[in-house]
Amino acid sequence: MKKRGFALSAESLKRCVLTVLSAVLLSFSACGGNALSVVLRDNDKSSGVYGGGEYTDDFEIYEGFSVNYLDVGNGDAIFIRFADGKTMLIDCGAKSDLNLKTVKRYLDAYAKDCLDYLVLTHPDGDHTGNAADIAENYAIGRAYIPYLLQPENFDPYCHAYNAIKEKAAAGETEIVYSALGKTVCGEDYYAVFLSPNDKDADDSAYTDVNSSAEPNSDDINDVSPIIYLDYKGVRFIFTGDAGFSQEKVALNNVDIGLVDRFVTAKGKSEINLTDVDFLKVSHHGSDKASGDEFLQRITPVNAVISVSGSNNYGHPDGSVLSRIYAANENCNVYLTSEYGTVSVLVDGNGKASVKTAETAKTAETS
Repeated sequence: MKKRGFALSAESLKRCVLTVLSAVLLSFSACGGNALSVVLRDNDKSSGVYGGGEYTDDFEIYEGFSVNYLDVGNGDAIFIRFADGKTMLIDCGAKSDLNLKTVKRYLDAYAKDCLDYLVLTHPDGDHTGNAADIAENYAIGRAYIPYLLQPENFDPYCHAYNAIKEKAAAGETEIVYSALGKTVCGEDYYAVFLSPNDKDADDSAYTDVNSSAEPNSDDINDVSPIIYLDYKGVRFIFTGDAGFSQEKVALNNVDIGLVDRFVTAKGKSEINLTDVDFLKVSHHGSDKASGDEFLQRITPVNAVISVSGSNNYGHPDGSVLSRIYAANENCNVYLTSEYGTVSVLVDGNGKASVKTAETAKTAETS
């Protein structure tokens, strides 16, 4: 496999021990073999433990298909612009003026009058902090949200939930609970939810999170949907903060044919988990996600980790990076703490390129 990306390489892992702390100096091997010294940016520019992103004025509108992993510190916000002009936002980052400004820039540039799809993976604040503001100020066609019996227990998610519910009551927004088989389709693309299992299923992650007045963090994370997206053969997986158990659920749903049943009913080809082109690494590189079984199955060609250089959690954990490289020693790993917003641009012929604040390169795909 010829390596064309520009990111952390397997050779990097072999030559140095990666320790992610604030303002740590690292040495990496670039794809051409030249040594590159990199400082993880201290981008904690907002109050709170999650940090903020790095906002720059350098912004170029791309009219084709793009997946943009926004630099919102140790949180998640992914903006997708489909080739037909429809838009999707997966999570909104931790609440801060800086992060909200970063997200709104994409909404204002691409979504204009209406965000077609909003996905709130789970209620943690580093994913939903800015969701209320977005729900109150932008039209939303369809909102995919977790099935939570007591949304009032999750702040700031509950504020976004109430705003979305008001839009739904007015007939302005369709609410869909995230679950296996939910699909978004266009002429040259489709996205399908591989997990969680439906709220009424015996093994649903929703059972655990709703059975306690104070569910633990793992149960909350596991309602995050694992979503597969295909555009002209370039394949993406988004994971929220889903842990090991939900990775197994997603793989099982593929193996027993449930997922293919949903996508073929829409006239789409069966999904292909081998050599997935772009993986959004779950839970900012936490050691509780992105397990061996999952990674060995999807063997990601490129992986993106949404993380703050100054986070207090040790993200990304070295064991996760080891597992990624064990699955594919040539995987290109992009940290938003290092590269800023990572944009994957795919042209009409299915050729992908990666653009970051540092560089723009032709992306290696499968």
